[in-house]
Amino acid sequence: MKTYTKKEIATYYNHTILDYKVGWQLNKSKGVHFGLWYDDTKNLHEAIINSNKKIAQHIPQGKNIRVLDAGCGVGGTAIYLAENYDCYVEGITLSEKQCNIGKNFVKEAKLENNVNLTIQDYTKTDFDDESFDMIFAIESLCHATEKSDVYKEAYRLLKPGGKLVFLEYIKTDLGKLDENRKTLEWLLHRWAIADLDALEETHKKLNNEGFTNIVDENLTNNVLKSVKIMRRNAMMGLITIPLYTILHPTKYIFSRRHPESGWALHKCFRKKLIDYYFVAAEKPI
Repeated sequence: MKTYTKKEIATYYNHTILDYKVGWQLNKSKGVHFGLWYDDTKNLHEAIINSNKKIAQHIPQGKNIRVLDAGCGVGGTAIYLAENYDCYVEGITLSEKQCNIGKNFVKEAKLENNVNLTIQDYTKTDFDDESFDMIFAIESLCHATEKSDVYKEAYRLLKPGGKLVFLEYIKTDLGKLDENRKTLEWLLHRWAIADLDALEETHKKLNNEGFTNIVDENLTNNVLKSVKIMRRNAMMGLITIPLYTILHPTKYIFSRRHPESGWALHKCFRKKLIDYYFVAAEKPI
């Protein structure tokens, strides 16, 4: 199994930020993640906001609520939560470009006192024990080579009764088969992901780190429109690969071959190698 360093993961996001600006409405929606589509969802922007709303359902009530966005991207969800749910949000990312763009978004929203973005590793942060009432992640835990490392740190950071919630890709039974590994890696290696956990692995690892009351919801059908949009963007982007390679010969494969990831993603979902889940777990009181 190929693994990726923190620098390589940061490089992926640093070098592909333009793709998200062009193809994923980054400046409008401020999200580098899938959107959730429902019957009344009109467009990609609304779908991305739906993902934010899904996370927001689990913010605890009360005053002085502190939330951690573990893999915050450009801070879109952190800003949304601070604006709409009167909470303080710390956002962490490995990407310097994401962090800088996110800080500008925070400043534009006049939320400097409510949202703070820093460059940190979510498996080893500098926050004190029991600092947060909720920790969430949207399609960022996948980058951890060992997901238990994230769960362990989240458990340390959560107050008793606090929740860890996340939206994430989950490997299916078909995705575990050796005969499908090459197809899965076609996607994973273009997104700087070593591997994905299956649902039972996710539950087991959360339990092993002390979490209880684990619930999950399969949202695969709700992201398929996002998958199709990404494939469409990929088809348009594939024609730029030769030119990009000539103009940027020293760039990482993540940026040179990034358009392929949209095609690979669609194939992985079509072959049912991955699903998309919401998962919530609680630190016992």
